[in-house]
Amino acid sequence: MGVLEDHPDATHVRVTFHPQIWHHGRAVTSDDTETYLVPIEHALTPDGELVADDTDGSDKLARVDDAPDIARNWSGPFYVTVDELVDEIEVETETGNEHTPR
Repeated sequence: MGVLEDHPDATHVRVTFHPQIWHHGRAVTSDDTETYLVPIEHALTPDGELVADDTDGSDKLARVDDAPDIARNWSGPFYVTVDELVDEIEVETETGNEHTPR
């Protein structure tokens, strides 16, 4: 059973990009995280489930067009977490694209 069966109104996922810096030979997570919305289809596995955090599947979300420049251009280590499902109404409210009734 895929996530869309349980949450049919979900159109996006809120994800967080966690850049890391090298410190004494270890990757340490920076405080400069970026949270953004990604269309849900980018965050689904072939089985229709959400990609797991800190995996190749979630790391690909840093390279989608909707990702902020810092995520798309980051050359160091990083990881991405999937924070929550978001429906179209919430997306429109956050992006300022609310439809006005006629």
